[in-house]
Amino acid sequence: MKLLGRVLSEILEGLAPSVCAACDEPTRNAFCAACAETSLHRPPARSVAGAPLLVAGAYAPPLSTAIVRFKYGGRPELSRSLSQLLSASLGAQALPTDAVLVPVPLHPKRLAMRGYNQAALLAQELGRVCGLACRPRLLSRMRETQRQVGKARVERLTNAADAFEVRQRGVRRVVVVDDVVTTGATVRACAQALARGGVELCAVVALAEAFGD
Repeated sequence: MKLLGRVLSEILEGLAPSVCAACDEPTRNAFCAACAETSLHRPPARSVAGAPLLVAGAYAPPLSTAIVRFKYGGRPELSRSLSQLLSASLGAQALPTDAVLVPVPLHPKRLAMRGYNQAALLAQELGRVCGLACRPRLLSRMRETQRQVGKARVERLTNAADAFEVRQRGVRRVVVVDDVVTTGATVRACAQALARGGVELCAVVALAEAFGD
């Protein structure tokens, strides 16, 4: 069944037109030549919640444009090209083979409004590309939080505190996947929940890093 699913996925990928994640111009890459003229800036390496943060680039065009379209524009199919971009950017920074990918969960109300969890789609596609298992229901968001956009660091930390819990057992090491990391408040809240559940956070992967307060 897995082999059949992979074959069907490759066939559909071949039939579906490949477009630029930022402007929909036909291309075989994540970004067309015009958008790619603005090269992706790689922020300095840093860690979040005691784990290395691995990103495709800084939150700036064309990457930020693509993320907004993917996250708020009803474009879940962009998860494929963006996950491939992220996988390619990891390069020699291979993800631990004994870890599973865990996306930052959405609250059920927000999931119902948006129709999909962009972090979960990204984690599933990244797992397919990298050959890692994905456990989208390992973490659960227990309470609905306000959007982090526009909030200062202290507000972000307070907003995300105690918002998550581990719902599935049997996993020891995880890589948390999100679309954008700013202050790291959400990731820290996830890491605290994972620690309470006896799970080790060994890396954080995101499409972009946005420098915050």
